Amino acid sequence: MVRRFEEISNNAWPALQTIQYDGWLLRFANGVTKRSNSVNMLYPSHLEPAEKISVCEKLYQSRNITPCFKITSECQPDGIDALLEASGYYLHSHISFQTLDLSGRFPLTDPEIVLETRIRESWIDDFIRMNGFNPANKTTYLSIMQQVLTPFILLSVKREGTIAGVGLGVMEESNIGIFDIVVDPRYRGKGLGGRIVEAILSWGVESGARTAYLQVLTDNTPAINLYQKMGFRELYPYWYRMKK
Repeated sequence: MVRRFEEISNNAWPALQTIQYDGWLLRFANGVTKRSNSVNMLYPSHLEPAEKISVCEKLYQSRNITPCFKITSECQPDGIDALLEASGYYLHSHISFQTLDLSGRFPLTDPEIVLETRIRESWIDDFIRMNGFNPANKTTYLSIMQQVLTPFILLSVKREGTIAGVGLGVMEESNIGIFDIVVDPRYRGKGLGGRIVEAILSWGVESGARTAYLQVLTDNTPAINLYQKMGFRELYPYWYRMKK
């Protein structure tokens, strides 16, 4: 189940290029987001692991991307996390992968939430602005989203004539993924994030979703509390190790 959800979430937020290397997937997207610029070790591995780490390092460094490995319980071979630590890779961030059973839920309508099924550059502008991200990365964000091949929905909500919150939902099979929930700092603590998530869930239910999933940093206490109240529970943890 872990491996399948990793595949689904990778499809929902793709890389721009991927190299397959003896069971490892090396994902590249100009260094924008760790999810799209890390080594995923999901499948059986046979080559000597220290040598493979060295090859990966050179490939990322040749593209001016800090080498990064994503660690889950499915990582192959056994002991790779300890080997990375011994090779100078520090624990960068820890994430909780959570799911919600959608059985028995009925779609709800929120008239203030705008839903769109096409990519709009101004949505990306708002996403970057509210996160405080570098606007120079807009082209890469746009390119990543253009690689999504399964149904998706972009959501936004206005306050005082400006976009105050956005979110992204991506379907694959009977799973709806929740991504990029962000609310303008001026409007946080007013329930907008929860309403955006509920709107994604409703769209997912209408589209045949039976399970929702999301990924949240374990030190993001407000988000953890919100998702817990909504019924999300951790399915598995994962973390990133990056080269010092």
